[in-house]
Amino acid sequence: MRRSGIPAGDTPGGGVVRSARAAADAPGRPRGARALAAGSCVLGALVAWTLGTGPAAHAAPVAACLLPRTAAHHSEGLVDPGGVEQAGSAPAGYPRAQGDVDALMVFLSFPDSPPALTPREVAADHYPATARFWDAASAGHFRLHLHTVDRWLTMPRSATAYRINRDWRAADRTAYLRDALTTADPAVDFRGYDVVYLVADPDAPGVDSDATKVVNLARPVTLDGNPLSRLVTVFERHPPDRNVLAHETGHVFDLPDLYDRPPPGSAADWDTRVGDWDLMGSQFGLAPEPFAWHKWKLGWLRPEQVGCVTGPGTSYYDLAPDESTGGGTKLLVLRTGPDSVLAVEARTRTGNDAEACRTGVLLYRVRSDRESGDGPVTVVDGHPGSSACAATSVYPPLADAPLGPGESYTLPDGTARVTVTGREPDGDWAVKVTQRTTGAADAGRDV
Repeated sequence: MRRSGIPAGDTPGGGVVRSARAAADAPGRPRGARALAAGSCVLGALVAWTLGTGPAAHAAPVAACLLPRTAAHHSEGLVDPGGVEQAGSAPAGYPRAQGDVDALMVFLSFPDSPPALTPREVAADHYPATARFWDAASAGHFRLHLHTVDRWLTMPRSATAYRINRDWRAADRTAYLRDALTTADPAVDFRGYDVVYLVADPDAPGVDSDATKVVNLARPVTLDGNPLSRLVTVFERHPPDRNVLAHETGHVFDLPDLYDRPPPGSAADWDTRVGDWDLMGSQFGLAPEPFAWHKWKLGWLRPEQVGCVTGPGTSYYDLAPDESTGGGTKLLVLRTGPDSVLAVEARTRTGNDAEACRTGVLLYRVRSDRESGDGPVTVVDGHPGSSACAATSVYPPLADAPLGPGESYTLPDGTARVTVTGREPDGDWAVKVTQRTTGAADAGRDV
């Protein structure tokens, strides 16, 4: 989407990168002391941090499988706490991952360290790769366009003065954010942007890549009439970690962290819950395509692409691969409790999952009452006791999690059984679901 007053230029291979015009080029726009007001607003905001869309459209037949949206941060629910269905909308303060979405990238340097890279070189670390990832994942439903400020804006203090690190003290990160916005505001027009990336010079002493996160503000800061509730603070190396900005962008659209952060000082694995499956678990995963549940949450699946299994009895489904761009059923959902479901989808080696270790039918539990980073999704290990792709997987015990033809999984309480009966000539996976009781019968407890 071309924006008025912004010169457009497509980068080779896709992923639009555009130059954001400075405020001086926008006539009739008062500036004065508003930059200081923006800084004081940030100072007064209570900042919550995540590492790091809205409820999807649906029809009555799938209503029984919708989870209630709870107060949990980045809740996996698809309905608000009052039970009001919000077809295709996003929770308050979150933009929608629908259609053309404009993102702004601002580059911040520090007075004691002249940048060795140009803003264009740093932008190329992340785009068009980030735009390509989300375009493929959404099958074109979500197109992210990057606009850049093509010069470094100098912060008032050195990076070391802000004590940048993963577990940043609130006072230090608030000071950084205040100075970043106060520095950028006189030079940048923030109007019309749904996503804002504040990118630090990767070579400056004191810049810590572990601190790359999304900042969630207790109340929005308004810049050029644009209320912003969250900002992406980027401290990545050059070149950066794979898919890191795509992961952080997922948070902007209300997707939770799916990894398990061990206690400080522990050598435990971070990826025990979902392994390689879904970008929000690990940006290094072999199969980073978003779960079909997340695609439903973001509004990319039509109602007829979701099968709500309400039994009892036996039902049969053909599952189109999660990565495919066509129609067909992409997600089966079995209600297992008031805040939980068992989700079933097919995964193949294509698109974002071209390097997947194993293919087949993947099962995972979803809970809407769990906070981001506290296990909202857990992949079912279809082959407990075995591992795969030890040299490349982020967590080999789950790399071979999908079920193959003739394999089954039964819920621990025995109420339902999922069996893969075969692979169809068109690439779909044939699945049989047998339920002993209805989801409603077990609605009082989570399985």
